[in-house]
Amino acid sequence: MSRSRCAFLALVAVLGGAATSQEVVATKGMVSSAHELASRAGVEILRMGGNAVDAAVATALALNVVEPNASGIGGGGFMTVYLAATGEAIVLDYREVAPASATTDMYASDQAKAERWSSLGGRSVGVPGWLLGMWTALEKYGTMTFAQVAAPAIRLAEEGFVVHPMQEGIIVDSFAKLLAYTSPALVPYLENGLPIGAGRNLCQPALAETFRLVSEHGPQVFYDGPIGEAIVAAVNKAGGAMTIEDLAGYRVESRSPVSGTYRGYRIYSVPPASSGGAHVVQLLNILECFPMRELGHNSTAALHVMAEAMKRAFADRALYMADTAFANVPLVGLTSKAYARELASKIDLTRAATQVSPGNPWAYEPKASGTPDAVGGLGHEQFSTSHFSVADEAGNIVASTNTINQFFGSGVFVPRYGIMLNNQMDDFSKDPTSINAPEPGKRPLSSMSPTIVLDPEGRPFMTVGSAGATRIITAVVQIVVNVVDHGMKMDEAIEQPRIYNLETGGLHHERGLGADVVAGLQELGHALTAESKSATYGTAQGILFDLEKGVMYGGADSRRLGVAVGY
Repeated sequence: MSRSRCAFLALVAVLGGAATSQEVVATKGMVSSAHELASRAGVEILRMGGNAVDAAVATALALNVVEPNASGIGGGGFMTVYLAATGEAIVLDYREVAPASATTDMYASDQAKAERWSSLGGRSVGVPGWLLGMWTALEKYGTMTFAQVAAPAIRLAEEGFVVHPMQEGIIVDSFAKLLAYTSPALVPYLENGLPIGAGRNLCQPALAETFRLVSEHGPQVFYDGPIGEAIVAAVNKAGGAMTIEDLAGYRVESRSPVSGTYRGYRIYSVPPASSGGAHVVQLLNILECFPMRELGHNSTAALHVMAEAMKRAFADRALYMADTAFANVPLVGLTSKAYARELASKIDLTRAATQVSPGNPWAYEPKASGTPDAVGGLGHEQFSTSHFSVADEAGNIVASTNTINQFFGSGVFVPRYGIMLNNQMDDFSKDPTSINAPEPGKRPLSSMSPTIVLDPEGRPFMTVGSAGATRIITAVVQIVVNVVDHGMKMDEAIEQPRIYNLETGGLHHERGLGADVVAGLQELGHALTAESKSATYGTAQGILFDLEKGVMYGGADSRRLGVAVGY
C-alpha cells in the first residue's frame, strides 16, 4: 500500500469517526474492529483465501500498529473461535500472568500506593501472552503463515497512518507516562518531544522489524531470545523484577467456553480468568425470566429489570470470581437457570434495591465440584481494551478481545522493538488476603467477553464483544437483548444508549433515554447519573448473520473509531 493510499484510508476513519457508524452488509466475509485500517487488513487476508482465524491474527497485528495505546504484543487477551466444519467452540486464553517475583502484598504498602506501583513502571508489567496466543491460534486453526498474515501490519507500521484527533487526545493524556521511562526521541508517538498531532503520519519501523523477526524465527525470539531480553531489561530498569525464565515459561491455555442459552439461542463466551462469560450468561438467564420484548426497548420497566439484574451479577462477581487455577469458582451455579430464577424472584418490580448481597451459587453446583472459597477483592480494570469480530464465507467465526490495560499500559516502552508493555498487574487486588492478590503465574481477573451466539437450530447467529472493563459485560448483554428481543440489526443494536449498575451505588446511563423513562426510573428509587455517549460504556464490534438471505451485517461502535469492512 502506498503512503498516499494509507493516508487516504486513515483520513476516511478521521471523517467517519465523528458520526454514527452505519450497518455494513456483506456476503463472503466481514471484519469489525476499532479502526478501519485494521478491519481492512483482516479483509485483505480473507480475500487472499485465508479463513477467519488467519484474518483475526492479521487484524490483531494491525490493531497493534494503529491502536498501540490499547492492545498488542506487550499485552494479552482472549479469543473465542467457532469452527464451522465441526460446530466446535474453543477459547484461547493468552491473558498475562504475574512474574515469579510477585507476592500477595507487593502493592499493599503506603509507598506502593503513593507511587502507584501496580499501574506505573516495571512492577506493573505482567508477562505478555498476546504473541503466543496469536501464534497458537494460527498454528491450530489457521491456514496461512505468520509472515503472510503479518504483511498488512508490517506495511502499516513502515508506511504509517494518519493520526486521528481522538488518538492525539489519548497521547496528550498519556504524555507524562510516555516520558517517565523512555527518552522522548525514542518514542514514536512523540514528535520533537511533544505528542504527535492529529493529521500527522505515525510510522513505527521498530514494530515492523519485530513482526519480521517473529515471522522468520517464531515466537521463541520473543519468549526466549533477544526481544525477550530487551523486555526484561526495560521492565527491570523501570523498577520491576522480571526474568527471561518468566517469559520462556509462559503458556497459552485452550479452554472450553462458558456456555448457556437465551431464549433458545446458544451463547459461547470466555471462562475465568475472565469473569465476563459467566456473568454474560448469568445476566441473560435472569433477563430470560422477564418478558423483555413486551416491556419495550429501553423502557422504564425494562431498564429497571436490567439494572436490578446487574446489581446481583456484580455482587456475585465481587465475591466469587478468580483464576480457577488458584480458586474454586462456582461456574455451574453462576450459569444455572435455576439460580437465575432465584435471583430474578428477588427483584422488586416496584422499587430499586439500594444494596444487594451476593447469592449462593454453590447451592446449584454438583456436589463433587470442590470446597467453596471465600474469594473477594478486585483490581482496577481499565477502559482501554480493543475488541474485534471476524467471519468468513465458510461460517468460521472469531471474537477476540485484547488489551495492555490502561492506555499505553505501564508506560514502559521497548524502543528497539517498538513494544509498549502492559500494566495488567493493576487488575490484581491490592488486599494481600484476597484470592485475587498477585501470586507467581496467576492470571489477573478480567471482564473481557468475546462472545459467539448460535441460533436455536445451532447455526451462526451473531458475534459480539467490547472494550470497557466491567462495562464490557453489560454492553454485550444489552446488545444481545437488542438483537434477540427487539429484532435490531447489528449496528443499530450497538448504537443504542446503555446503562450500568454495580451492586451498590446508582444507575449510570448514557444520555438519549426519553425524559419519561428517566422520570420513571427516578420514581422507582434509582439514583441516576446521566453521562454523554462515550467509550466508558463499552466500545463494541459485532457481526449478525442472516442465513436465509445469505448475508452478514457488520456493526462497529461510534463511541470509538470502529469500522466494519466486508466483501
